[in-house]
Amino acid sequence: MDAALWAELAFPPHRTRLPVLGGLPAGVERDDPLPPHPWNPFQPSREAFRYTLARMPAVREPWLRAIHDRGC
Repeated sequence: MDAALWAELAFPPHRTRLPVLGGLPAGVERDDPLPPHPWNPFQPSREAFRYTLARMPAVREPWLRAIHDRGC
């Protein structure tokens, strides 16, 4: 292995982890696609919530039992 390549891999140049302000310079394109945006906002599953809640010992508390019985 070339010594310059080994030095680059073993001792990478100092790069800051600070967020970059602004956009990419002119003429520079991203090499990775942006993540897709969801069509709808996230909504947790009511069935999964009730399933989890039913197995918690704290569901015996009146305020938590009322939430469970309401079906939320």
